[in-house]
Amino acid sequence: MRKTYKYSTSLTSQLAFCATPLRLDSYNNCQFNCGYCFARTRAGFGRDEKLQFASPDALRKRMKRVSTGIIKSALDEFISRRIPFQMGGMSDPFSPIEVKEKRTLQFIRILNEYDYPFIVSTKSNLAGTIEYSSALSEANAYVRFSTTVVDERSRSGLDKGCASISEISYAAERLSSLGVPISFRFQPIIPGHERNSESLLSTAFNCGVKHVSAEYLKVPLEANTKFSQELIDLLGGDPVSVYMALGSRKQGSEYSLPLSYRSSHLISMRNKSKSLGMTFGFADNELLLHSDGDSCCSASNLYLRGANFFGANIVSLAKKKQVGESIYFSELASQWMPVHSLNSYLNSKSRLKAAQDEPVKWLSYLRKIWLGEHGQYSPLFFDGISSTGVLDEFGMPIYIRSISDFQAELFSKEPHRIQSLSDKTEFLQLA
Repeated sequence: MRKTYKYSTSLTSQLAFCATPLRLDSYNNCQFNCGYCFARTRAGFGRDEKLQFASPDALRKRMKRVSTGIIKSALDEFISRRIPFQMGGMSDPFSPIEVKEKRTLQFIRILNEYDYPFIVSTKSNLAGTIEYSSALSEANAYVRFSTTVVDERSRSGLDKGCASISEISYAAERLSSLGVPISFRFQPIIPGHERNSESLLSTAFNCGVKHVSAEYLKVPLEANTKFSQELIDLLGGDPVSVYMALGSRKQGSEYSLPLSYRSSHLISMRNKSKSLGMTFGFADNELLLHSDGDSCCSASNLYLRGANFFGANIVSLAKKKQVGESIYFSELASQWMPVHSLNSYLNSKSRLKAAQDEPVKWLSYLRKIWLGEHGQYSPLFFDGISSTGVLDEFGMPIYIRSISDFQAELFSKEPHRIQSLSDKTEFLQLA
């Protein structure tokens, strides 16, 4: 007997920094066999868990109920605000089972009935086939194709079962020709293989891609056993040791390469993208402030219509600030936020310690993060935010937008940008 995927529609624990924290998954895991499988290494489950199927009828009923103004949860509140769904937040919506089950296709058609905005993330070319491209051409959708940045021979061993670059290119070109905005997401970038981004960027441009985002491989503490053998071999047989030798620091339960290693490569990808007329997003979380657009790394606010974005979080607030301007916690009170409890949407690692029946409201949750008392995503985590060392009248730290070393390097070939930023800083300091 098939088991229904109960949590197919939910909020993610990335609320503290994400403008689109609403996910919609057709299946609880995917049938691709990526060597780094984020779902398996980060969430404790993934391709080894028994496949469950989402219910299109449940989504249809929820959409109809919310459209009539009946709001029963924080999730309903986000939908009522028309904050975009991310389709494929936990598992690929177009893995092979979709050919038979068509749950994703049903989701697309339901969302089309409401012209509801959504983002699709996939490593498959299925979206470019006639049936799916027809549905997407009528949708308020933004399709993001993801690929590992590595040489193509190694990629076939890392992204097992996924479409080839040529197949993805064909699908992207077809969708683009139908007016569907397309993004390429370079995720993950394998250190030492950055040169392969050059050909990928040229491919992106040639098939009508609007936006490119880039994120380096993160290495979880269990990588030496959780990664596929192909990826372990590519990283010298000991991914954790390789990352530590490169100066990586532990963030939560994984190692992230130091910015001193990543910056020049990422900036080169950004500059190449911009020269080709594509917008660019830095998808490593601490660099989100430097991305184009106002919606994290995807710039989806530039490509979706009639959508709202979640602004009651640290990144969204800071992105509105000029260098030298102060960032106050009290400013978040003027932003829309859900009034219902978030208890059921936060996993055990992101949930605040509270009585089982005590509702966790968003502002109290964010207050702990702002103070650095819960998780790693305090304002100081994000590049371009500094401490003033001053507290406001309520005892909350005041932060400030600053020119980081990364930002100075980012605009090193655009001296007028640095000068205008410096002038702004001087003016505000004098004031």
